[in-house]
Amino acid sequence: MKNFDPKYNDIPKTEIHVHLEGAIRTSTIIDIAKEHNLDLPAYDVEGLNPHVKVYDQWESLDAVLGAFNIAQRSIASPQAFERIAWEYFEDSARQNVKLLEVRFSPDWAFSGHDLNWDAALDGILRAKSRAESQLGMAIGLIAIASRSMGVESCEKTVDWAICHQDVIHGIDLADSEAQHPISEFVRPVLRAKDAGLGITIHSGEDTPASAVIETIQAVGPERIGHGIHIIEDMAAVEMVIENGITLEVNPWSNYLTNSVPTIESHPLKKLFDLGVRVTINSDDPEILETNLNNEYRIAHEVLGMSMEEIKICNRFAVEASFLSEAEKNVAMKELKI
Repeated sequence: MKNFDPKYNDIPKTEIHVHLEGAIRTSTIIDIAKEHNLDLPAYDVEGLNPHVKVYDQWESLDAVLGAFNIAQRSIASPQAFERIAWEYFEDSARQNVKLLEVRFSPDWAFSGHDLNWDAALDGILRAKSRAESQLGMAIGLIAIASRSMGVESCEKTVDWAICHQDVIHGIDLADSEAQHPISEFVRPVLRAKDAGLGITIHSGEDTPASAVIETIQAVGPERIGHGIHIIEDMAAVEMVIENGITLEVNPWSNYLTNSVPTIESHPLKKLFDLGVRVTINSDDPEILETNLNNEYRIAHEVLGMSMEEIKICNRFAVEASFLSEAEKNVAMKELKI
């Protein structure tokens, strides 16, 4: 499914919704497993891929989330996390990404091997510094609070992000919204917002438009991860537009998680036409066997967006980025938008 067609690969791009835990190369999972004596179902790429990749539509988002377990076990040391980050930055540079925000869930990602959060952060910061100097991209970091880990975990993640807000640009609330609604997490999210961190919330992915309305009313995020089900309620669409909220849309992911029944029915183009500030992202490129080029192909060839409309989506992403204005201005010039 990955795509390096020059028609899409040569376009300067933005990516503001991608999970680092879902962007680990299969070969790297194998290398780390051998180094740390970790059990795997197979120790060759062809044999392991069926266990760490989602090729076809699954019954639900929760079913797809289960595919992350092997990837989590590969985050075995700060050095492994640094390698994972660097390789993802390399893969992004190959696709001509100029502005990138990558997110990770410290309490989930680092719990498998009880990693020190600060040491792991140092690892990704080393990879980030190297990538910014060698690969010519601006990179932001977002800390995720995983809903299923509970409110205390969210509080801990927000405390940590605030402590490191010189390098952590925002926080996200991810995982199953249906089981853990925004009402459980209002206090820590508002603390992060009051501290000046950017706020993005997964909402309206496998939940109805009403969940997005509730999220906006509860915490007033700048961005919504996915949010595609607002298409079912014009009141939700209008609320998103009126509040200047940007949607981080991930077409192929939405199809694989059964958030849309077919890829042709994805509402990306419809939302754009209604005036919603949509952006195009890959979500979990390795696990979902996609990349940003493929998402652009879907937007253009399947959903009917023009290349100029896709360029506008890039502008929306830069404007909504949690990076500094100086970094965003440089990206605007490189993106020619």
